[in-house]
Amino acid sequence: MNPESPTRNPKPTLLFFCLKRTSFVEDDLALLRERYDVRVFEFGAAREAGTVAGRGVGLCRETVRQFRWLRRELPQADLVYGWFADYHLALPVLMARWAGVPVAVVIGGMDANHLPELGYGVFESRWRAPLVRRVVRGADLLLPVTQALLHTENRYATWPEPRAQGLRAHISHLQTPARVVPTGYDGAAWPIGPTERDPVVSTVAYIADARTLKIKGLDVLIEAARQLPDVTVRVVGVAEAVRGEIARAYCPPANVELLPPRPRHALTDVYAATSVYAQLSRSEGLPNVLCEAMLCGCVPVGSAVGGISEAMGSVGIEVEQPDPGHAAKQIRRALDAARPERREAARRRIVEQFSKERRRERLFAVLEEFTEPRMAC
Repeated sequence: MNPESPTRNPKPTLLFFCLKRTSFVEDDLALLRERYDVRVFEFGAAREAGTVAGRGVGLCRETVRQFRWLRRELPQADLVYGWFADYHLALPVLMARWAGVPVAVVIGGMDANHLPELGYGVFESRWRAPLVRRVVRGADLLLPVTQALLHTENRYATWPEPRAQGLRAHISHLQTPARVVPTGYDGAAWPIGPTERDPVVSTVAYIADARTLKIKGLDVLIEAARQLPDVTVRVVGVAEAVRGEIARAYCPPANVELLPPRPRHALTDVYAATSVYAQLSRSEGLPNVLCEAMLCGCVPVGSAVGGISEAMGSVGIEVEQPDPGHAAKQIRRALDAARPERREAARRRIVEQFSKERRRERLFAVLEEFTEPRMAC
């Protein structure tokens, strides 16, 4: 730890890195500020022009800006903490190692999974993949939000053949220590809602292109809806620019509603009017929307992918293959099982296993243990 001075903040200093301040990033920031003097660097190259040249210029500008920021902030830092292993952590990991500052990296999903047929995941990129491997190998501690991000077999996306996923499948001889710390959710912010609900199935995902639609399994859900004509299927988060494309490619039946994105705080009304929440993704970490829907009493149906099964536990119903007929059958089972006690069990599952308090307790214990030798210096 750096020598104390009269002006030094009594809290340890944590340098926080992210690509975008998403809801789960903001949740972690609020949590970490309870214990640390948090200083944030949001890597903004993604905001540059959409051309390859524009992205390249943006990446160079942000790297220079990040270097200057690190040179100023790193001497006072006790810990470097980043969300997702990606290019935005390449320089922080390198400079932190030179400075002797420990690095913890949260692994969330796209940094551990790879679906080449959909061009999904950091390992799809020739230039990002080697940077990610350097980040993961150079970090002192990995914090995956689910064990599945270290190693699992995804049979759903490539049915019936299994495909190894997780960091250990894509980074050979991985030696970096890892501790699983699931994300946490505030039950008070997500009330359980009514026990009696219409036969409505919902899913929430920001869909801005055809690739994301397939990653989130909405092609399967739309086709399954054809076999459930008495059920309303709501897809919340469809960007206006892709609605026409979806209509042409999939001709959604009349019982499918494609709704625009909503702010997070407005989703409680969506969940309160939902009987069954469907998460039919081909790749996932630990889905926030699934956990929040369960807190609101939605009975979950989900693909056997990533942390979905871990979140659902025995309360949910698994979809084992991306077959619309099979998905429709499992959704119907969930609708038939959506009684008050099942809704309460769904909420209880998240409250007991994935609460905000549980993440706070686990995360602070791991980080304290992780930084204790340095802080004692």
